[in-house]
Amino acid sequence: MATRTTVQAFFDDKTWTVSYVIVDQASRCAAIVDPVLDFDFRSGRTSTVQADRLLAYVAANGLSVQWILETHAHADHLSSARHLQGKVGGRIAIGEHIRDVQATFKKLYNLERNFLPDGAQFDHLFKDDEVFHIGETEARALLVPGHTPADMAYVVDGAVFVGDTLFMPDVGSARADFPGGDARTLYGSMRRILALPPETRV
Repeated sequence: MATRTTVQAFFDDKTWTVSYVIVDQASRCAAIVDPVLDFDFRSGRTSTVQADRLLAYVAANGLSVQWILETHAHADHLSSARHLQGKVGGRIAIGEHIRDVQATFKKLYNLERNFLPDGAQFDHLFKDDEVFHIGETEARALLVPGHTPADMAYVVDGAVFVGDTLFMPDVGSARADFPGGDARTLYGSMRRILALPPETRV
């Protein structure tokens, strides 16, 4: 199957997270998926080693970043989305149910009153089945809750970017015991992903 896009993966061996750069070949527009911000637990310091790898790839290939896509709010690593946006632009986006996650954690961690769980920290909140574009390539946002209430998968040009909803066969799926997580819901989300056309790359 001919594709309109190229995909470059960047593996972070500290968090076992894979970030992606999706490139629309015709326009050289790009989306970055799940960018990692490095965090050293001993010192409590952050760094941008992984983000700089993404930036170097964007620069070397003359790309215009349109989107920085988060599949969910991550518990195992920090996001470098704001850092990347400051360097190369793009709209930071996540599923609209991030507001539910924020409300849960505001209460759980007794966050200050002026923290509003309204998703305003993001430029765009996707609805389920919402269509968007990376350059000339059509993409679709799918709600796949269970790991968190806000997990999203992104269907782009015969591929689906699933975040933590579905792992390699020897691992299975993400945990569902975070606040707002639900194993039965997660199972339904995995079935939704696996119901995509059989040629879909996961």
